[in-house]
Amino acid sequence: MIVRLKRRGALWTAVVLVLSLWGGGMPHSTDAATKKIYTVSPTTKPVNTTMLKYKSYTSYTKHYYLLRSYLEKLEKEGGGTLVLKKGTYTISNVLYIPSNVTIKMKDGVKIVKGTETGTKIFSASKSIFQLVRPSKATKSGAYGKYNGEKNISFIGEGTVTIDMKYVKDGIAIIMGHNQNIKVENIQFKNMYSGHFIELDASDNVVIQDNTFIGSKASDNINKEAINLDTPDKTTEGWHQNWSKYDKTPNRNITIEYNLFEKLDRAVGTHKYSGGKYHDQVVLRNNYIAETRSDAIRVMNWSNTIIEDNIIENVADGEAGKRGILASGAINPTIQNNDFYNVGRIMQFIAWKNSGPGSQYAITYNELSEENKQAFLTNTATDISESIIRINNTYNEFVADTEKIELESQ
Repeated sequence: MIVRLKRRGALWTAVVLVLSLWGGGMPHSTDAATKKIYTVSPTTKPVNTTMLKYKSYTSYTKHYYLLRSYLEKLEKEGGGTLVLKKGTYTISNVLYIPSNVTIKMKDGVKIVKGTETGTKIFSASKSIFQLVRPSKATKSGAYGKYNGEKNISFIGEGTVTIDMKYVKDGIAIIMGHNQNIKVENIQFKNMYSGHFIELDASDNVVIQDNTFIGSKASDNINKEAINLDTPDKTTEGWHQNWSKYDKTPNRNITIEYNLFEKLDRAVGTHKYSGGKYHDQVVLRNNYIAETRSDAIRVMNWSNTIIEDNIIENVADGEAGKRGILASGAINPTIQNNDFYNVGRIMQFIAWKNSGPGSQYAITYNELSEENKQAFLTNTATDISESIIRINNTYNEFVADTEKIELESQ
C-alpha cells in the first residue's frame, strides 16, 4: 500500500512502522522451505573448525571467519538462511554472498566495520559485503551483464545497525551483475567518502524501510548513500576484479520508504558510461533531509519515477543547491514530491564527465510535455526560487534556460 507522505513527523513514523510490521516485499524464486537455516551468535565458532588454526584467526578476525565459514557452507548447499542473533559482529574483511542466501539479523544485531586484523598476513578491507560467491571472488572477469549471484536478501528484525565507523572510502554492500536483491529494515550509519550501498549492473533490486544517517563530507561533496553506477574501468568508480567491466547499467531498482539524513547526497550517479542508461529506477515515499549537496543526482537514468518523497533542508537552503539535479534523464516522471527549505527545486542540465570518463560525449535530457506537466504536481515551501530550470545547452545557464513555474506554498 502506498501512503502519501505530507511532512516529517508522526505520519512518516506511522508509515515506517506499518511497513515494518507488514514484512512484505519481493519473493525469492527459490523455495526457502527447502533450504537449511543456520543460527549464530557473536560467540559461535566457525563451522569450518580448520579456520581456528589459521595464523590469521585473531580476536579481530574471529567474526569475519565465523560468518565466512557459514557463507562458504551455504554456497556448497545451494543457499539457505543465516540468522544472526543479538550482539556485535566486528567484520574486518569482505564477506562474499552466494546465490539463494538470506541473511536475517535479529533485533539488537550490530555489524561494525573492523579496521584491524591483528595479523600481518592481510590488512582490513574497505567493504563488508560483496554479492559474489566465495569460490569466484578471486576470479578475474567472473561475471558480466546480469549473470552473477541472485536471490539474496539482507533482512533486519527490530533494530539492526551497520556501522561503517567513518572508514574512508568504505562501503557496506557492493552488488554487481546481480538479480533479485532485497535490503530491508537496516540502519546504516557513519559513512566517509564511500557509499552505504554500491549498486552496479543489477536487475530487480528492492531497498526499502532502511535508514541511512550520517557521513563526513567527502572532498567533492558528491558521495551518495546509494550510488548507481556502471562497471566501467574508464570512469574509475568500480574496482571489482570479478567483474567483466562491461558497462552494464542497472534496471528495475526500487528505493522506497527509506530515511536519508545528514549526508552528501541520498541517491544518485556522478559518472556515466556513454549511451548506457539505468532504466526504471523508482524513488518513492522516501524522506531526505540535511544533505550537503543536491539530494538526488539523476545521471543517465531512463524511465525513472521519483514520487511522493519529502526533500528538505538541502545545504541549509543555499540558493544554488537543488533538491533534484538531472542530466541524461530520458522520460522521467517526477511528481507529488514535497520540497522544504531548498534553494532550487529541480534543475535539468546537459552534462559531461570531467577527468576519468571524459571521453564520452555530452549527455542530454529528453523531456516530453507530459513529463513537464507532471513537474507541476510537486509542492515547494521556503525556497529561493519557485521555478524548475531546464538548461538544454551544455555549460550554458543563462541564455538557454526554460523555466517552469511552481506554485510556492
